[in-house]
Amino acid sequence: MINTSKLNKELTQLPINEYVFFKSKDVIFSDEVRMICEKNGCGMYGTSWACPPAVDSIQRCKEQCLHYEHAFMFTTATVVKNSYDIQGWIDARREHEKLTDDVAKIFRSYYNNCLILSTEGCSVCKVCTYPNNPCRFPNSMYPATESYGILVMQQAQVCNIKYNNGPNTVTYFSMIFF
Repeated sequence: MINTSKLNKELTQLPINEYVFFKSKDVIFSDEVRMICEKNGCGMYGTSWACPPAVDSIQRCKEQCLHYEHAFMFTTATVVKNSYDIQGWIDARREHEKLTDDVAKIFRSYYNNCLILSTEGCSVCKVCTYPNNPCRFPNSMYPATESYGILVMQQAQVCNIKYNNGPNTVTYFSMIFF
């Protein structure tokens, strides 16, 4: 395994709920996750560079991840008023994405090339340039973890990270391949 002591020192300064390092070969992929994307339940399919079909085929996404030797997964957990607190979810996601930016900066300071995946598609721009023009902010646009076919719920379980942090709590995940 990699020497994570320097990384850990920096990461522990951030408001990360839980995190784990592991081998990218141990990531759990599933075509079914992509099929859920294709049914467009979230409304993002075909509208963003961070979501299918723009992220490429499931096989190509898997190859991209496995190109890297190591993976890092982290979470944030935010208490919301109740399970219907949509604004609380939005605010929690916004904070998670800011944290993903901070974690990305740390990893990019150690590694020249990282693949960063985050939540529910990109939210950097109000209107995405997809499919007519290239992404305006490719270093800030993080494809959705699920769009790469990663089974986050099972991955969390295998990595001993809580998928659910209790009632009235929203948990978001990001992954970095390096």
